[in-house]
Amino acid sequence: MGNRAKILVIDDELAPRESIRIVLKDHYNVFTASGAREGLDAMDTNPVDIVVMDIKMPEMDGITALKEIKKRHPDTEVILLTAYASIETARDAIRFGAFDYLTKPFDKDDVLLVVEKGLKKKHTSAGLKLERDTLLDRTSYLEDQVKSARDNIMTCYEGTVKALILTIDAKDRYTFKHSNRVAKLSSSLAGAMGVSGKTIKEIEHAASIHDIGKIGIEETILRKNGQLTFNEYEEVKKHPTIGVRIVQSVPFLEDAIPVILHHHERYDGKGYPGGVKGDQISLSARIVIVADAVDAMMSVRPYRNALSKDEVLSELRGNAGTQFDPDIVDILLKDTVTL
Repeated sequence: MGNRAKILVIDDELAPRESIRIVLKDHYNVFTASGAREGLDAMDTNPVDIVVMDIKMPEMDGITALKEIKKRHPDTEVILLTAYASIETARDAIRFGAFDYLTKPFDKDDVLLVVEKGLKKKHTSAGLKLERDTLLDRTSYLEDQVKSARDNIMTCYEGTVKALILTIDAKDRYTFKHSNRVAKLSSSLAGAMGVSGKTIKEIEHAASIHDIGKIGIEETILRKNGQLTFNEYEEVKKHPTIGVRIVQSVPFLEDAIPVILHHHERYDGKGYPGGVKGDQISLSARIVIVADAVDAMMSVRPYRNALSKDEVLSELRGNAGTQFDPDIVDILLKDTVTL
């Protein structure tokens, strides 16, 4: 008995209410109510699977009660009873969520059939809801797993970038902390240009390892006090391509490749290693080119002292459109970004 479906019959007239109860009692647990409000109150404490309810009742009619049932118990199927079957009645019943309707006087077999169909629909809906909830749970779990994996990747990424920066700094004492300063200035320039937050972060990461290729250059050349010979300079010029070879096998460093490869190109095409120019150089690389040059000019080198801010701005102004992207230089000349 406990596993049988529960049916509530609501009708203000005793005869049809009892007739339906008698038809259903051998198959289901049947409860009755003499009005819509009584039935609604009963459902709040004892939910049912199916409601069989008359449309014409005093105080609260069946359509109004149907709306309230669907609001409070959306999974409960409702079958309406009417003595005046019409297309309009059926349309209203279905529109407001009724499963079906029966016409008075009703046939016993019709009652059993429509209730059975209503229960099948309820069970099907419950199964679909369970599948949906299961899929939502799985989706939520997978989203958590993806987020965790992404966080782990980013942790590894940050650690890898920091390790590479330390390696560069250890290799070349004259560029100690240079990579970090270039990264910060590049980030500020990108922000002033209205670049998206995600791209700013990518530019900052790429700038922080732009000189990674110096790992492949002889320390005697990198640490030399004084001007480099022609051959030594030719060796140094290899560091962009060496850098690309180092990072190209690391998937999460792919975005840094344009910056690593092109940070010594010139806006007029006279740079190295590819001699590309203008917009052929990615925006991220053009930003880092300026930031790299600014930090180099403001740092003490074996062959010269650091330049003052005014001297740096003068150099930028004089080389805008030749060595540097003039739009990026203009941001610095307008004092939009602090040097």
